[in-house]
Amino acid sequence: MRDKKASTPTLTNKQSYIGGKGGFFEWAQASGHYPRGDNPASGHVSYSTREKRTRRKFGFKAYDTHQVQALFAPAAFEALPLAARWAALIGLYTGARASEVGQLLTADVVEDGGIPCIQVSDEGEHQKVKTDVSLRTVPVHPDLLALGFLNWVEQARDEGQERLFPAAKADAKNGQGNWISKAFSRHLAEVGKNWPKAKRGFHSLRKTLIQELQGAGVVSELRAQLVGHELDDEHHVTYSRAFTAREKLDGLRGVSPGLSVLAYGISLNALLPLLKEPPPSKKPSKPRKQAT
Repeated sequence: MRDKKASTPTLTNKQSYIGGKGGFFEWAQASGHYPRGDNPASGHVSYSTREKRTRRKFGFKAYDTHQVQALFAPAAFEALPLAARWAALIGLYTGARASEVGQLLTADVVEDGGIPCIQVSDEGEHQKVKTDVSLRTVPVHPDLLALGFLNWVEQARDEGQERLFPAAKADAKNGQGNWISKAFSRHLAEVGKNWPKAKRGFHSLRKTLIQELQGAGVVSELRAQLVGHELDDEHHVTYSRAFTAREKLDGLRGVSPGLSVLAYGISLNALLPLLKEPPPSKKPSKPRKQAT
């Protein structure tokens, strides 16, 4: 493939089809055509310096601080439907892919060691992930808590919702994150109409979070576990352990900060009213007939 100069996204997709979750080798093992055990094709795509440069050039571009603040400014943000507002905030503070956000269940919001967390899982009906390392538990950022995220989830549970985003259809042509991507792209087109041209979208929120964590000094192993990335270093893959929810949130003492280091400068108090269900509108009462 590389001899034929296949594009790097193609290589990524091939890795997913062959070694990824639900890929060829997983099917072969489940069907008895290949011995059960470690997936021999998992995590074996590596990129040359040139290919990495190409991926950076043509991949999604992260938002800078001013762009994040513009996208989440109340006057612009209220144009999004309520569910899409929450989806965008989850993307911004967890780095989750649109498909991962769209398939979330109310049961995926859990406590781990006393820390509210979001699980990216493949255990529920119609849930799937890109690769095994995509399965992860991400602490809920303090900003999301301040915005009433847990209250919103609890309200959905009280209403009998199993899916956090009922608008995300399991049989959608482009996946369960399609509606989120479309809604956010329309929002982006309006807010960013005068920005320099670049490849941007919902996925840019993921890249923004990764770069913000990197800039804040969060170590690569911790970043990888937060966003579900495979580490290139075989030593880390073999010998590293999973970080606790507390470590993911607060970091490793004297070594690295954690997810809570994120600070986008968004006005939380101004956003708070936009994240609550509006009260049901009352039908105007009919005028009483005058007695004759």
